[in-house]
Amino acid sequence: MKRYLGIDIGASSFKYGVGDSKHGLQCFDTIWFKEKSLSAFQEVTTEILDRVQDQGILSIGIGSPGTISRPEGKIVGLNPNLPFFSGLSPRELLPQGFELPVFVDNDANLMALAEADLHKSSFTIGITVGSGIGCGIVLGGEVYHGAHGFASEAGHCIMISDGEKCSCGQNGCLEAYSSVDGLRRRLERQGLPYHALSLPKLIALRTKEEELDRIISEGEDILIRAVANLVTLLDPQIVVLGGGAMELGLYDINKIKKAVPQYLPEAHRQKFHCAIAGYKNRAGVMGAIILCERNTL
Repeated sequence: MKRYLGIDIGASSFKYGVGDSKHGLQCFDTIWFKEKSLSAFQEVTTEILDRVQDQGILSIGIGSPGTISRPEGKIVGLNPNLPFFSGLSPRELLPQGFELPVFVDNDANLMALAEADLHKSSFTIGITVGSGIGCGIVLGGEVYHGAHGFASEAGHCIMISDGEKCSCGQNGCLEAYSSVDGLRRRLERQGLPYHALSLPKLIALRTKEEELDRIISEGEDILIRAVANLVTLLDPQIVVLGGGAMELGLYDINKIKKAVPQYLPEAHRQKFHCAIAGYKNRAGVMGAIILCERNTL
């Protein structure tokens, strides 16, 4: 059995696992971090390598938030959750002289790659809802990157003219309304005392607090319209929704399935298919492993 290491970098943790697409993950774990710096991330990466050193891995795949240029593999532009990462390549997390092949891609791209493989789908759109909004497109088994590597930034499509300020600097982005950090910023700006609560507590409290429920519902409605826009534009075989917020139930997948077709042309409506991520919080790691499989000789 050939083994590969997949690493999925999030806003507060590194998830990692070893395995392949045929046999699945042979191990999986999470390392949480507090400090966001290159040196701290290098230490976490070294710890992961130490933990899997006897697994006989052939290559490493790394998924990271941010827009990753191609072919350079560097994170470009603002990266609000991990600002120190801008201008760097995730490859720089590995020790000097590291000899195994290393492949990098956006974390949402890798989630979409894993789900496309799981669903045997020829054209998949994957959307992650967490601290931000990520999106990946997989066409014919390959991630679609666009001309420069910047494709699929659905979180920064403007949904509301002159709307809420987004962390990217624009106004009215999907991420400003539907991501967890976007919701928190809206709650704080409106002087509501909930923005510091954990996400499970926010979700539990919404049934008791009308204004909180209104803001979360608005985020869900804007996400629904964004999904409909993507489906109308791209006509995918399946749309997969994942990320920590979807897993916890911030937005109702059944409501999304029912509501999206209302915004679609009739032809699209008949073919619309949407699902929750089958790999759940392991999708990014699995996608990183599949990226390795397809690029390691």
